[in-house]
Amino acid sequence: MLIIILLCITPFSADKVEIIKENGESIVHLSGNVVIEDERARITCSEAYLNETKDYVALIQEVTIVDRNGQINTDFARYYFKDRKGYLTGNVSLQRTDQIITSDSLYYSGLEDHVEMFGNVKIEDHENNLIAYGSRGWYNLQEDEGYLVDHPFLDIIRENREPIKINALRFKLNNSSNVFYGFDSVVALIDSITVHCDTFVYDLNTENGSMTRPLIVEDKNELKGESGQFKMNNKSIESLSVQKGMSQYYTKEGSINIIEGETIDIIFEDGKASHIIVEGKPKGILHLKQREDNAGDQESE
Repeated sequence: MLIIILLCITPFSADKVEIIKENGESIVHLSGNVVIEDERARITCSEAYLNETKDYVALIQEVTIVDRNGQINTDFARYYFKDRKGYLTGNVSLQRTDQIITSDSLYYSGLEDHVEMFGNVKIEDHENNLIAYGSRGWYNLQEDEGYLVDHPFLDIIRENREPIKINALRFKLNNSSNVFYGFDSVVALIDSITVHCDTFVYDLNTENGSMTRPLIVEDKNELKGESGQFKMNNKSIESLSVQKGMSQYYTKEGSINIIEGETIDIIFEDGKASHIIVEGKPKGILHLKQREDNAGDQESE
């Protein structure tokens, strides 16, 4: 009779079934090719302890949970059917369309379409060739939006070139609009330049980005401002612009020049700065190379 009730509530199959009653609880031990499913999820694993009294199942080895949010794989999980939530540990991965989330452990809420990740978090966005890393994070699977914290970093993969690398204290990932945000102590390595700023926003579709309080360094040259924008082309830096900016750069002769203006634009060629355009009350200090007198001509006179 107990087996009939369980089949109605939570259909399952296995190579071996053992029914245990202890401490006032009814437990079904399943082993070998275990399959447990209801109208919302399908679970497979090597071994399971189904607690019929408390409506959860402990899943052991080669665990796979499939529902509307994708496929979760892990070594061990405790899953609650009524609340559709699970606690997973050991080689956890959540595979979705064009995205894979991995971590040491993970909390999953199927009702809220929400996951929290802990330890060695990695989010792979195959649509945008973006990989995000962190120690901790959370993600809304329906809104396709999440956060990484505790000094995370991002890699934007580029074919036959070094990836664009971005570090921050916190990242917001919005895959539905293909935009990510870096907050606090941001450092971005893009081709020949290093960007330091408070916030960093990048649209992976348009390849346009913005920064607050940027300091941009190329070799010994610097450009800083209150705000800034940049444009990429095929994942290579094309132009940079800062407002209320100051540029300090060295000439080929080794002298240093300083230019200030309401707007400073830098145009890049082959990943290196080639032109500087200053507009809006430009001013500065230019160290011009002095013309050498022709000593030979003076002597002939």
